[in-house]
Parts: sequence; C-alpha cells; structure tokens
Amino acid sequence: MTSPQQITQASDLPLGSGVRLITSNQHGLVALDKPAGLMSHPNKVGESKRSLLEASYDYDDEVYTWQVGDVQHRAWLVNRLDSPTSGVILLALNEEINTAIKQLFSTHKVTKVYYALVRRVPSVPAGSWSDSLKKDVYHGKKLIKGGLSVPAKTRYQVAKAATGGFPVALLRLLPLTGRTHQLRVQCQNHRHPIVGDRTYGSFSFNKEVAIETGEKRMMLHSGETSMRYPFQGKMHNFKAESELPEAFDRVMRFRPGPTVGKPLLSSKRPISRSSLAGRRFRR
Repeated sequence: MTSPQQITQASDLPLGSGVRLITSNQHGLVALDKPAGLMSHPNKVGESKRSLLEASYDYDDEVYTWQVGDVQHRAWLVNRLDSPTSGVILLALNEEINTAIKQLFSTHKVTKVYYALVRRVPSVPAGSWSDSLKKDVYHGKKLIKGGLSVPAKTRYQVAKAATGGFPVALLRLLPLTGRTHQLRVQCQNHRHPIVGDRTYGSFSFNKEVAIETGEKRMMLHSGETSMRYPFQGKMHNFKAESELPEAFDRVMRFRPGPTVGKPLLSSKRPISRSSLAGRRFRR
C-alpha cells in the first residue's frame, strides 16, 4: 500500500546541516542557501547527512523523498552546486514547476551571479572569457577522457581588489553557458585560479592562505539567481540572493603582522551584497 501524498510546503523540508531557507513562492519554487562542504544530493545511499536535505534521493527522477507519519513528501532538485561551492540553490515542491524552471535552465534563461575570490587582479577590470572546454564522453561502453570540446562563456567584473595583503581579487561572474566546473576551469585557464580550489587551483597558494587565515574552503559562492518564468498561463518573476560568507572577507582583509600563523578573527561584518549591488555587466 502506497503512502498518501500531500502538497509539500517549504517548512516541511528536512534541511541539511547549515542549510538556510532564503525564499519560496506560491508555485512551489524554493531557494536555499547551501553552505560549503555540503552536497547538492547524496552521492550514494546513506549519505543524506551530508546533503542538502536529510532525505532519500532518486537519481533518475532527481527528486528527494521523505515520509512524516503516513504522508510522503517530495522535493525536486532544480539545479546543482559543487560540494565546495556555497550559496543559492533551487528546489521545486511539485513536478509542474520543476519542469517549467528546468526548461529555463536548459535554454539559458536563468541569470546566475557568482562571486569568486581569485589569485591576482585581472589587468582588464571587466570583460568576457570564451573558452573551449574538454568533456568526457562515452563511445559505446568506453569512456573517452576529454573526447569532446564544448564552448564556455562567462562575463566577469572585478568587484573588489585587496591591497597590502594577499594578491587576490573578488570577481563577479556571470556564466552564459552551463558546463561542468565551468567557472573553476575558466578562472584557472585565465591565470586567476579560485582560492581554495583543490582541483584547479594553486596548491602552494592555497596552503599559504590556509596557514595565515585558517580558511581552507574554496572561495566560490552562488550569490544570486533570478528569472522570469511562465507558469499557469502567466509570467512571473523570481529572485534569490545570498550574502557573501565571512570567509571571503577574512582573506581579503588579511595583513601580515602579529597574527601570522593564526586564524584572523574578523571584527567587521562580511562584505555585503548591498556594497556590490551597483555593479553591472557591460552588455
């Protein structure tokens, strides 16, 4: 006998450790704030304690399921973030809104703004990166590493540059394509690896930052997701924002001195989105 289902509300979500509800709307679209280190979904059965929701996950339908009493709940994962990336991530509480929003993602009609703390300040403060990235493909049952080249394009702008400490800059990134690890790879390709990136970053620089500040996380944050979407015969707007984590501010403000070798304790508030709100990409 199957369990009855009811309309799931945002308040019903079994949020993972450190996950915060940003906003939700009447159509069942939900924005959550994911901390670094948590997975968008379990990589295998039994890992729900380390994922966005503490619930079972169906990999084929990309949906979380959990049961309260005799009532079964579901929440569809609309998009993903790498485990070391923090910030805005979307869920859908019904299949209809999930289909509508995923269609927007597939046609690149969702605006996503990321913030990355990178090594070195770009010589050109704003511009676009266009690259050809390698993608693994299967030929029959054989995996061919880097067998396919795919275009990747991102707009970038320097939001803030550190002075007197680490040679780092805070970049505002607007991906125009959605490739796996796109921002991480493009930052590395253009000689501005993301601080703390253990795959594409600079091992020696990451180690130096960790020793001086105590910060080991990858400094990539999904700061904003917005869209205009069709649903039930009308157009609707949705926007979710997430403040930059304090770790970014701590690395930006580091200065050599008596605190060398110890974590820097911040006495100031994290860099706020309001201080960056006036910055716009050149069209």
